[in-house]
Amino acid sequence: MISLIKRNLMLYFNNRQRVFFSLMGAIISFILYVLFLKNGIQSDWKSIHEGTKLLDLWLIGGTMTVTAITTTQSALNQKIMDKENNRIDDLMLTDTSKLGINAGYVFSSVIIGTIMQVAVYIIMSFYFLFADNLSINYEQLIAIILIAILSSFVWTMVNMIIDLFFDNQASISGVNSIVGTCSGFFAGVYMPLGTLPNAGQKIMEFIPASYNSALYRNLLMKHQMNISFKNVPAKFLTSFDKNMGLKINGISNIMGHTIILFIFIVILIILFYLFSLLKRKNA
Repeated sequence: MISLIKRNLMLYFNNRQRVFFSLMGAIISFILYVLFLKNGIQSDWKSIHEGTKLLDLWLIGGTMTVTAITTTQSALNQKIMDKENNRIDDLMLTDTSKLGINAGYVFSSVIIGTIMQVAVYIIMSFYFLFADNLSINYEQLIAIILIAILSSFVWTMVNMIIDLFFDNQASISGVNSIVGTCSGFFAGVYMPLGTLPNAGQKIMEFIPASYNSALYRNLLMKHQMNISFKNVPAKFLTSFDKNMGLKINGISNIMGHTIILFIFIVILIILFYLFSLLKRKNA
């Protein structure tokens, strides 16, 4: 299994085009925010002290969720390629069990997703350091890495379930394009959660991307919110939390969002097992 993980990591990082396109969703989110969305969102909260810095951190949190979605998806495409080229059959001839092979793809995807999320955080933090004088809180780095690992597990399991229904690159590439395009909406980057219709907000309460973004944002924005909302009425802070997607389904703290993501992981593992059994019966 270890050798399979190393192989998958090398195949991913040695392919620069693959790395770039796996980040396309995050790049699009960042460009759209900087060029088109930033001023509009800021105008809604212009009375907030240092609101620009606050919203920069809000964007970083959402973009890291997008990165988790798209990079784990790209990493797991290796499984589709191996299936199409019958390499999985070759792996089955070794001492590695089918569970071990699947675990190899899962762990390599988690590692790739974690590395890319941390890389996006560092790149965006330095950009906003020069653009908006945003301070980088290095004390949060360990917590960010832990959230990145958790996020990668969540989206690896989501993408493992999706990949069960596809056996070749041509079919999965269309799904990749759709997910990459929609990931910014799911993560609440293109528009804040509070701007969606009630039906849309209800749907987002059942999607892990919302809680993933909220977890990142509650961590990254905590210090700046203490500064920005220091002399602001509590009801204004409550309105901000709800409208900007920091509070979802009544949950507005790091521990609450973490627990929700762990619950999603358990549900996704069960679904993967059930769909795998169903696929075997229909084969």
